[in-house]
Amino acid sequence: MTLSRENFQRLLLLLGLLLATQVVAAMAAPEAEIAAAGSAVAAAERLQPRGQAALDLDRARDRLAQAQALLAKRKYRDALAMAEEAQAAAGLAQARARLALAQQDVDEKTARNADLRRQLLVLPESRQ
Repeated sequence: MTLSRENFQRLLLLLGLLLATQVVAAMAAPEAEIAAAGSAVAAAERLQPRGQAALDLDRARDRLAQAQALLAKRKYRDALAMAEEAQAAAGLAQARARLALAQQDVDEKTARNADLRRQLLVLPESRQ
């Protein structure tokens, strides 16, 4: 049995399509990545971020919801990308929230030090 050149090309095309379909089907659902993104969002929420950190958290929630919707549609590559974006945005929200807490702590200590300095300046005058 001999194949004509045209039939051989069709066979190659069919094999290529079959292989491409198998590669796409072989990609595992990014459930672990979506779960990790969900955990990162929850961790960011516990910090009760404000300002820019709150906007980052909103972005993380949005990307997580998109990842879950894409997972349901079996669009695994897109779901994986959205899960990675969600995790990155949640991490940024956490970092900004921690930075804000640290800055608040520094500001409180600076104010306390200023109060102590004023008291020390007033104290010698009251002894006289």
